[in-house]
Amino acid sequence: MPRLLLSRRTLVVSAGAVLAAPAARAQAARTIRLVVPFSAGGNTDVVARIVAPRASEMLGQTVVVENRPSASAVVGTEFVARARPDGSTILMIDTTLPVLPTLHPQLPFDIFRDLTPLGVAVSAPTTLIIGSALPARTLQDVIARARAEPGRLTYATGSLGGTAHLAGLLMQEAAGIRMTHAPYAGAGQALNDLVAGHLHMTFSAYAAVQGLLEGGRLHAIATTGAERLSIAPNLPTFRESGLPDVVVAAHWCFYGPAGMEAPLAETLGSTLIRATLHDTTKAELERRGYVMVGANATAHARILREEYEKWGGVMRRAGGAQGGRTQ
Repeated sequence: MPRLLLSRRTLVVSAGAVLAAPAARAQAARTIRLVVPFSAGGNTDVVARIVAPRASEMLGQTVVVENRPSASAVVGTEFVARARPDGSTILMIDTTLPVLPTLHPQLPFDIFRDLTPLGVAVSAPTTLIIGSALPARTLQDVIARARAEPGRLTYATGSLGGTAHLAGLLMQEAAGIRMTHAPYAGAGQALNDLVAGHLHMTFSAYAAVQGLLEGGRLHAIATTGAERLSIAPNLPTFRESGLPDVVVAAHWCFYGPAGMEAPLAETLGSTLIRATLHDTTKAELERRGYVMVGANATAHARILREEYEKWGGVMRRAGGAQGGRTQ
């Protein structure tokens, strides 16, 4: 009798293993959607598409970048916040996220409660870029013109609450000037209008406009980094140019929905960061001017809170959502 019972138990365990195997294979074969809440071609999209192939190899699953732009990143972020917490849907977003609660008081999700920080991939400062409509070559030239003609100078941004927007607000606050904000749905169209002479300036990652700079169609004035850029050693910082408090560096981070099991979040997050820091991925990102961070989920959660306090304060002093439209 005991032998018969043992056989039945063994049969049940074996059957469970047989049934579990296809489920495990299905899980491993599942495509992971890496949601970018901005249009294609921007900084977040670029970082995501560089990291995704290496992450696919390391995870053994296909990581597909999916752009869901609209409403200053709210639509794409909400999509991830409402997704099943099974690791099949993750978000990559920049410093726009900690600003969203100030921009949108009725935000349909909570950035702390409804998302799971997985890790910080890279960071990068932004650079003040001017077009032919503004005959200036130094930061003090720009400030002098803005003081002489309050509200006349226009600065374009690719998204409300993004790095360019924050840099523009902080520059105005530090210099005591007023400029007019020209928000665009994406950085590409803003650059086109800047080159065409319809705008005075924008803020951009240096590498994203390097060709236009080298061709003389645009001019770089100063970088918001704490130090000079390795790819542009002759470009001064805002600190060196007379505005020491204008230091802006965006962080590009991975998030999952809230409710992810700890082992899954740890595995997914650590793998995404290892993919970012892999030699070939790292080399490509650094070539484009990004700085490796590779912070884990604990450090990521702290950075999110710090940026919420810092940039939320800048936005509130500028008038919240009203400050997001014009200055």
